Amino acid sequence: IVGHVALSPVSISDGSPGWFGLGPISVKPELQGKGIGSLLMQAALRLLRERGAAGCVLVGDPSYYSRFGFKPEPSLVLPAVPPEYFQALPFRSSLPRGVVTFHEAFGARG
Repeated sequence: IVGHVALSPVSISDGSPGWFGLGPISVKPELQGKGIGSLLMQAALRLLRERGAAGCVLVGDPSYYSRFGFKPEPSLVLPAVPPEYFQALPFRSSLPRGVVTFHEAFGARG
């Protein structure tokens, strides 16, 4: 295994169905910079589109994820995350409005 990407359903407070969260995505450090992460991202987004997903959200570096079409959307909020790092990629023309909730397994506990 040289890399990994995960997708999971998310809830949006306005009830919009078909949205997913992407992450984590990772590549072995010694293999980073060789396009593996981009291939994983493209495969994940292709799979979501093929399955009729409405869109995808993630938390991450805007300079990396913008190349795949992700951008901050003021109508979508993930509490406790700076808005510039919470990004969305709609696959349809309509964009939901509300608070996004990932599965509780993604919450950090100290």
